[in-house]
Amino acid sequence: MSTSPVKPSDDVYQRGLTFFRAGNYARARASADEALAADPKNVSYLILRGMSLIELDQTDEAIEALQQATRIAPDEVDAWRHLAVALMTAGELNEAVDAFRSLLHLRPNSVPVMVDLGNVLFMLGRVEEAIHMMEQACRAQPGDLQILRNLADIYASASRPERALATTAEILELRPDDVLANCDAAWLFLQMERYDEAANTFRHLRKIDAEQEHELYAVHGLIMTEIKRRNWRRALDLAIEATRLDRYEFTTTLLAFISGRLFGKTGGEVNEKELMARFEGEHREHRRGVAEAPA
Repeated sequence: MSTSPVKPSDDVYQRGLTFFRAGNYARARASADEALAADPKNVSYLILRGMSLIELDQTDEAIEALQQATRIAPDEVDAWRHLAVALMTAGELNEAVDAFRSLLHLRPNSVPVMVDLGNVLFMLGRVEEAIHMMEQACRAQPGDLQILRNLADIYASASRPERALATTAEILELRPDDVLANCDAAWLFLQMERYDEAANTFRHLRKIDAEQEHELYAVHGLIMTEIKRRNWRRALDLAIEATRLDRYEFTTTLLAFISGRLFGKTGGEVNEKELMARFEGEHREHRRGVAEAPA
């Protein structure tokens, strides 16, 4: 990476790199500092220093070292990559975007850089740019489940359920029993008032995610679908079934609400909007648990 002449301190640098790979970041930084004392403009040493400082949560110093590296060697990919990470870590997102764009200019076909840039743009609320970048990543690496999930999440967060559903459908085409994608699809169908498809997807989710806690979520989804369809008898049957899985508040509240609609007992019940808000909370919690579960 460096154009500096080989010096005895290169042995120090290699030792520092070994420390870094072993997770001993303090010793790695010390080795980088020792190497820089002999060759202060060596880009490799500056990058090692920056990498170590990032891991030591000393991001201001890391940024300084890595910015110096990019000034000395503006075409050095590793310098821009680690600078972008340091800027993200420090919360300097606009500057991180600039660093990622410089990196993408040097590596225009790098899908990981496209994804990182798209995510930072979305964090900044630059939704159109984020979508454009993530779509570019999907075209460059078709069928990548993580990128598709990322794009679907951005579409959903940007209130574009049709595009979120279309992207989720791509995941399901590849993996029909993907629990997370089925969870997302069922929720999107429910939001979009496509109740037959919502019911079918919640039923499928119940088959492929049969643990009691997860099954209960699917049954609650089916209940909410039938409530939306005003199919009170079917909703009641499902609510009774849900009480066999648990008798916690939301299940009993659903049962009371449906019974009120069928038998005219309306005193003190929640309204449908409140039920939907509570199910949305359950959906988010369930989805988070599925996403964070070990593969």
